[in-house]
Amino acid sequence: MIGPTTPTPAFDIGAKIDDPVTMYLNDIYTIGANLAGLPGLSLPCGFVDGLPMGLQLIGPHFSEGKLLNAAHQFQRLTEWHKHAPRGTSDD
Repeated sequence: MIGPTTPTPAFDIGAKIDDPVTMYLNDIYTIGANLAGLPGLSLPCGFVDGLPMGLQLIGPHFSEGKLLNAAHQFQRLTEWHKHAPRGTSDD
């Protein structure tokens, strides 16, 4: 299965410090794989307003090798892993 890692783009560091519920809700898409015991991974796939978005891959039981291979192929064909979000030293 392929989908977003979080329901929204990343937020600035410290932006949600007073809103822990929003911080916890950003994990909502990753919980299903954990509860089902399925392998999953997240990899960078782009930016929205200078903040990173993640692409999540979830596979059937014991498909870790296939997921890692798919992520490796995606990384070979794209440059997203080489870009830094805004507010970092690479600006």
